[in-house]
Amino acid sequence: MTNLQEIAHSDDYGQFELKDLYQATQMLLQEFQKTKTEPEKLKDILDHLKKRLEGQAAYPLAILLESSQLGIRHQLQKEWNSPMKQRQLFLFESLFFQFRGKVPPTIWNQICLNYAEVLIYVGRSMDGLHVLEQMVEHENEDPSYQRKEAERGWGLLFYSTFLTGKEEKADALHKARELLSEGAEGITDTNGRALYADRLKLAQKMLDEIGPVDVTANYKPNFFEGREKEYRDWCAKQHLLLNHDNEVDPEGTMKLDTLRYRYKGQDKDRGVFLEAFMNSLIAEFTAHREKLYDALELDKSEPMRNEQLKTVYRESFTLFNKTAQFVNHYYKLDIKNQHAVMQRIWFEEEHPKNPLKPFIRDTKNSALKALYWLSKEIYGYERSESQNLAMIRSLQLRDQMERSFVQVITKQEEIAKTGDLRKHQMTQSELERLALSTTFKARNALMYLGFAVGMEKE
Repeated sequence: MTNLQEIAHSDDYGQFELKDLYQATQMLLQEFQKTKTEPEKLKDILDHLKKRLEGQAAYPLAILLESSQLGIRHQLQKEWNSPMKQRQLFLFESLFFQFRGKVPPTIWNQICLNYAEVLIYVGRSMDGLHVLEQMVEHENEDPSYQRKEAERGWGLLFYSTFLTGKEEKADALHKARELLSEGAEGITDTNGRALYADRLKLAQKMLDEIGPVDVTANYKPNFFEGREKEYRDWCAKQHLLLNHDNEVDPEGTMKLDTLRYRYKGQDKDRGVFLEAFMNSLIAEFTAHREKLYDALELDKSEPMRNEQLKTVYRESFTLFNKTAQFVNHYYKLDIKNQHAVMQRIWFEEEHPKNPLKPFIRDTKNSALKALYWLSKEIYGYERSESQNLAMIRSLQLRDQMERSFVQVITKQEEIAKTGDLRKHQMTQSELERLALSTTFKARNALMYLGFAVGMEKE
């Protein structure tokens, strides 16, 4: 029987079974991870797998292997914003968008698990936790799904590093420890259990460093009733509260928006301006969120529902740019208003083809980096060879709603076969999904911003 080494270094991959090729590729990736020297045949075998699996349900598995290669190559770079990291994130976003509901649960769960892991490592822990919620339980044993709860614990461990209060940090770490401990028990794979056992040790170490905490100090009462209670419960379920506890305990959290900004410094005029700016952002988002809730409560046959959802979707982008404006003022970037937008503020002379500005290039602030990476998902990767179709579609629809029109269709026969009208059509379900997802991203942008300035003030 041919061994994996012989398969990996063969000149004719077509003679081997896909399962053997997959294992041989994994072996080369492990060799690459260990030696930090990329095996000569790794690209060839990856290209063969992608070509051979094209059009099949298992095609994402080849892309997951390619993303692993990019992750290892990124580790060898000195910059945190390398082309390999951008390419890796692009690949995951594309898989997540294109293969939802189109592949077996076992493959979909691998996409979610690996994507969440990458998001967590670049600081986007809130987004990573959200991706894990998209995993689907399957009747057969699924190694990826078995890791879901433990991976949630890993995400919360990273999330805890954004929190500055002792009680807040302890709350998140206690939940992380619980999920890592209980989640690892359900993992049948020995290596998987060992991985999360090590992560559990880290959670315990971080808790020990915090020291004793008064557990009664963080009591979370809720006094809402009727429709207000339903609304706030919905906000917590959708992770739309501007509240650090929404990720830790969506059901038990106090259903309030607790995000606040208080300026520290000698310049009182600047402090008053920044506090007023943040308060305005928070007020605008909460009004925006309630508009979304009101729209979703309307009957789907009500024409006003679609128009309200369009408004919510379009206005989400103004929140992104106002968040960028706050960054401009807070970090004293002195960017002219028309250029102080989310896709431009990071770069010298506000041009995406230029190098990053020192405030982001040299920062140790993980929440600020998370905000940067979130902006890439919304507006595209300047160092990627191509862009995610979901991002292109999202911006195209936003522009059409701003400058032209978008027709919302509910029946198959309404779809235009050819012509310009087809470019201006979207389904009702797509509109609902985009309105909700962009509101979630706007919320996360504000939360990452709040965490970033909190870290700067420490």
